[in-house]
Amino acid sequence: MVLVTGATSGLGLATAGRLAASGSTVIIHGPSQETVTAARIALASMNPSSDFHEAVADFSSQAEVRALAADIQDRFSRLDVLVNNAATVFDQQALSRDGIERTFAVNHLAPYLLTRQLLPAIERSDQGRIVIVASEAHRNAVWDIDGFDGPDSYDRFDTYARSKLANLLFNAELARRLEDSSVTTNAVHPGTVRTRLFRPRNAVERVVMPILDLRGAAPEVAADGIAWLADSHDMSGRTGGYYHKQKPVEPSPAASDEQNAFELWKLSAELTDLPWGLTQ
Repeated sequence: MVLVTGATSGLGLATAGRLAASGSTVIIHGPSQETVTAARIALASMNPSSDFHEAVADFSSQAEVRALAADIQDRFSRLDVLVNNAATVFDQQALSRDGIERTFAVNHLAPYLLTRQLLPAIERSDQGRIVIVASEAHRNAVWDIDGFDGPDSYDRFDTYARSKLANLLFNAELARRLEDSSVTTNAVHPGTVRTRLFRPRNAVERVVMPILDLRGAAPEVAADGIAWLADSHDMSGRTGGYYHKQKPVEPSPAASDEQNAFELWKLSAELTDLPWGLTQ
């Protein structure tokens, strides 16, 4: 049983299809019932022998993330793989339903909260796996614990980079806290992907972004690296790594700093009203 978040389009949809084709039962997550149902129908048409389930939650709402986790644990006895793929970027600064900067809320706090809420189900798997879709964009982020939830000025590229730095710090700290568990967690850079995550806003971007987009890999190609972490025997027992094209990559110094990871974990726990420890 595999849950892929943000599986209604682009990289998430391709990852769900790739895992279904390899024999996994896939739970398709998206922000609305309409998009999730459309994705399930599309995936089922390409994988008629596979089994798909639907899950809906707006990741800008912690209440909906908690409801999603509870619903999955009610419906399924265990979760073998959680792919934290859902991510977004906003042109303008705004707050989530919980009063938190939206990019940070959706790209980091939602997977942080969902992962912690679903750990009991993942631990019931013989070898549960967590896959966190990160990005080399994290190298452009400057470490500032106060900047995650309240930057003095808003730049969508900087804000996205900070959220990807948070993904890698979360992966590292989670791996340390799961050392005595059979659950593993690893992060992946899927490469530059043709997903149109960033929309051009001016004349320069309208020229440059389509060129960069053409150089990117198709989602179906980029999904291979994610699926490899999710189901490859080569990854059995390996945890805390960061990978690109099935090879380990050294993250930035800021993403490798244990104190940074611990401070972000504490902040995330406070913002999601969870204890510092993994006990619910």
